[in-house]
Amino acid sequence: MDTRYYMIIIKGEIKTTEVMSCVYDTNVHKWNVKFNNGKSYLYAYMNVEKLTKPDVLNPKSYRISREGREFFDIDAISVFRGRQESYWHICFKDGSERDYHECDLHIAESCLNDKRSADVFQYIKQIAELSNIRNEETGEKLLPKRFDKITYVGNEVALAKYLNPSLLNTGKRGGEYVPIFPFGCNNSQYNAVKNAMENQISVIQGPPGTGKTQTILNIIANILMQDKTVQIVSNNNSATENVYDKLSSPQYNLGFVAATLGSSKNKKTFVEHQDSSYPDFSTWKMSEEFGEMRKKISEQSVRLKEFFDKQEKLAYLRQELSQLVTEQQYFNQYVEESDVNTDNIKCKKMLSSKQWMMLWQECQAISEEKKTIGFWFKIKTFFKYGITHWSFYKQEFSKIITTFQAMYYLSRFQILRDI
Repeated sequence: MDTRYYMIIIKGEIKTTEVMSCVYDTNVHKWNVKFNNGKSYLYAYMNVEKLTKPDVLNPKSYRISREGREFFDIDAISVFRGRQESYWHICFKDGSERDYHECDLHIAESCLNDKRSADVFQYIKQIAELSNIRNEETGEKLLPKRFDKITYVGNEVALAKYLNPSLLNTGKRGGEYVPIFPFGCNNSQYNAVKNAMENQISVIQGPPGTGKTQTILNIIANILMQDKTVQIVSNNNSATENVYDKLSSPQYNLGFVAATLGSSKNKKTFVEHQDSSYPDFSTWKMSEEFGEMRKKISEQSVRLKEFFDKQEKLAYLRQELSQLVTEQQYFNQYVEESDVNTDNIKCKKMLSSKQWMMLWQECQAISEEKKTIGFWFKIKTFFKYGITHWSFYKQEFSKIITTFQAMYYLSRFQILRDI
């Protein structure tokens, strides 16, 4: 029986390679199955499935693994649809064939099977033809050659999200992530690492000397802590060499965790210089359980973030205070020139800068409408804000506005200075 076109399922088990023929006998309403060993058996209708007309898939568009082991050199894939599940018949380039229950396989489909993604990818390939990035040794254009080799793009990789943005998961992956920082950090680097670990795509940019390499090292550490691998790529080898040099420096002595690849020359050098010169790992032994240590690190990371936030808030307030002092100096000069006496304001209570700002804005609104201070405004300022000196209301309207503005600066300055 040709396994490419037929699939025989008996009592839930794939028996195609063991069966010589499988015919349904309408006289007895049973399946007559003859096996390769010459024996024949009758089976009830529901115990046998004779599947035909499989879906033929392009093996380049799929990544298939079983029990953590990925399949390589796949030549053809046929998928048979049964009553309750599907079955995969896989042919390999060495001539061997295997049958599998779909539920036993881990199957990843290329996003290039989607027309929209395929069209965008084709457009990018055409753009790549215009690039003049070349191999320094051969002069060959690099991008077109690389794109021609890409026949599979998994839905989980970043490129798939660029080809089809609808695949992008805008929510955080796995909820709140608490990062670690063995290479040190500041607040912006903390946020950069945290965002990188929580999102599918993250862009970190900054001028030279702002700590981008340090941020990369911390991202590497967080990925390794999850028992994953990480690939660092760049348009030139010097950028990746910079990361490797930092890892392998005497300060960290972690060069053994990385392989410098990239160009064929780098690969050859890496393979030729493999040796057993690793650090003395006996000094790396932890005195406590990993889970407990991880918990302590997480708690310290949270406290570190709280410290950074307070530090940043304090810096912002100091900057605001500095700006306010400058503004107040200019404004005080204006107040003197305008002959405004702020001591005329007597309050039942100390007003906040926000309340002075409200009074200031209300007066400005009245001024813009070219009105004068009315009876109800006087009542409001008397009872709500406690301004009791009627001599204050006898001032020119422009001086009243200036007075409120001056008091806003005075109260705001006092608050910031107390902080």
